[in-house]
Amino acid sequence: MSPRVRGAAVVVAQVAVVAAVVVVHLLGVRLVPVLTGSMTPYAPAGSLVVTVPVPGEDVAVGDVVAFRPPAPFEVSGGHPILHRVAGLTGDGGTLAMTTQGDANPTADPWQVSLAGTDLGRTVVVVPWVGRLLAGGAGAVLALVAGGALLLGGVGALRRERRAARSCTACHPVTA
Repeated sequence: MSPRVRGAAVVVAQVAVVAAVVVVHLLGVRLVPVLTGSMTPYAPAGSLVVTVPVPGEDVAVGDVVAFRPPAPFEVSGGHPILHRVAGLTGDGGTLAMTTQGDANPTADPWQVSLAGTDLGRTVVVVPWVGRLLAGGAGAVLALVAGGALLLGGVGALRRERRAARSCTACHPVTA
């Protein structure tokens, strides 16, 4: 592969990655690291779960959803919890869900109102990758990866231009 084609391929790949990140963000896709073993074996601790937004009225028993539990059960750092919907009730005219971790013997001690709650339905579980994003390192990791891609592309373009200028077949020297 010629340096010019290689450089163009790197730039196209970088643009594709940036476009994918923007589209994923606009669609509300979230990456949720699994911090505990409560969803083992479905999503072991250290996994990364990809979720998409789901309206409360579309939640069904058996769905695995990411949500923030109500006070006083909030998780330190504001991390969402990933649990399976164990039941739905019409609590005072408002739909609410009861949740339970697959590895937990009993349901969670709360009910979550589905009205106006930010919910994400699980679409993909990626084992081990969540360890990289836990504890806020995800933003740093994304920044470093994005910077490396950008620097790699700039470097490839510079090498391509330098090679094109020094190529005597491309720019013959006349006497």
